[in-house]
Amino acid sequence: MDKIKLILEALDSVNLFDVVVYDMREKSPFFDYLVISSSTSERQLKGAISHIQNDLAKNGYDIANVEGKNSNSWVLIDCKDIVVNVFTKDEREYYDLEKMLVEIDELDLEKLRDL
Repeated sequence: MDKIKLILEALDSVNLFDVVVYDMREKSPFFDYLVISSSTSERQLKGAISHIQNDLAKNGYDIANVEGKNSNSWVLIDCKDIVVNVFTKDEREYYDLEKMLVEIDELDLEKLRDL
């Protein structure tokens, strides 16, 4: 299974919302995709970490590194070529990463899910 599809399915499985994926392939030498999503609770944040790590391992990918494991408002999951940010709604509005990414192409989630 394609890695980005696997990650999107993991986020869907814990009911994260407002998921966006940015195409960083021409913009960053460090990663291909940047994912931003929102959660309603700390439980969803922890669930996202667990599902992504478990699903990557089951499919033969390296285990993701996590920054902010003990945070209840924002975690960054480094999946090597894909970086996943999971915010609470308030924290996402506060940091407003999308504002910095206005010139980066946002990808169609349905097309990514069909890979």
